[in-house]
Amino acid sequence: MVENVRHVRWIFGTGRGRAGVGLALLICGLAVTSRARAQEGGPPPDGAREAQPAQQRVESTRLEYYEPGEPTYLLSKERWHNDPEILWPGFLTGMRGFEGFYEPIGSPLYFESPFINTNLRFLYLWHKFPSGSNLGGGDLSVFAAQIRLALTDRLAFIATKDGYSLLNAGILPPADGWNDLAIGLKYAFIVDKANDFVLTGGMRWELSNGSQRVLQGGAQELSPFVSFAKGFDRFHMLGNVTYRAPMDRHDAVHIISYDLHFDYEILPEHLPGFAPVLEFHGLHYLSNGDMLPLSVGGLDYTNIGSEHVAGDGVFWAGLGFRWKLSPNASFGSTFEYPLHNPDNDIMGARVTADLMFTY
Repeated sequence: MVENVRHVRWIFGTGRGRAGVGLALLICGLAVTSRARAQEGGPPPDGAREAQPAQQRVESTRLEYYEPGEPTYLLSKERWHNDPEILWPGFLTGMRGFEGFYEPIGSPLYFESPFINTNLRFLYLWHKFPSGSNLGGGDLSVFAAQIRLALTDRLAFIATKDGYSLLNAGILPPADGWNDLAIGLKYAFIVDKANDFVLTGGMRWELSNGSQRVLQGGAQELSPFVSFAKGFDRFHMLGNVTYRAPMDRHDAVHIISYDLHFDYEILPEHLPGFAPVLEFHGLHYLSNGDMLPLSVGGLDYTNIGSEHVAGDGVFWAGLGFRWKLSPNASFGSTFEYPLHNPDNDIMGARVTADLMFTY
């Protein structure tokens, strides 16, 4: 970090006084230049050398705010704590060394990041049903919170589904109710800090405790998943593949889903902690259920056991941002839209927003 500039007050006079001031300024300038070059490992200047190029001077000034390869934040780079060791190494603190990455936003119930940390994530999701789909239009609002607890630097407990939903579908009366609960574990098998790469696997168990008024409370579901992250300086890519297997094949259908997240920290000097986000999501229904005579599934919100969905796929994209306020807080949002005929399933449009606090 560049040292704080010392403020010096000069008294200007005339004649010799001005000459003395000019000479003093010249000496100070040479001394500062010599010290800066010495800190960079270069030789000190011999006398009055050519002035430092303007572009190099600008870059030196920017280093006061941004170091290439280091994470940036809008408000503060200081943590709320100094990573104290509690019980054993890695407990609560989890994985360190990947703070430059940005967490995914869309498809929040199944797009699990590969990082091991402790966080509390508040979620809001607004979803529009296509008017030409089997549900006859309408919308859905979900209010939820996710909890992750780092048990070691590689193992974490996750609680990724809960909350409350407000459902207003065309073929159903308006209703509200509790969502199913989903809990699980994830483990980072590969952690390569030198190459900015992480590979994590996990298992999630979804209970059937929710309210059927909001299309919850169906079959229990096991969902093994694999997630990865790869960084290229300020550009980051995250991905996930999840297999959703109902514990009763008659009440729900088998689904495979996949997600990709891309972000790029475009202006770390001027917009520290800010990154535009582009995401792609998709899923395939692998089987039929026996619950409802419909040709649409439950997407990533539910698993309604429709009778005519085997072989169908749904694809959508999200465009948004994430802004890191500090190492412990960030918020993000995406607008998501279908990449196919929306009437083929229930993906009309979606807005997802979150606020995340990380230990």
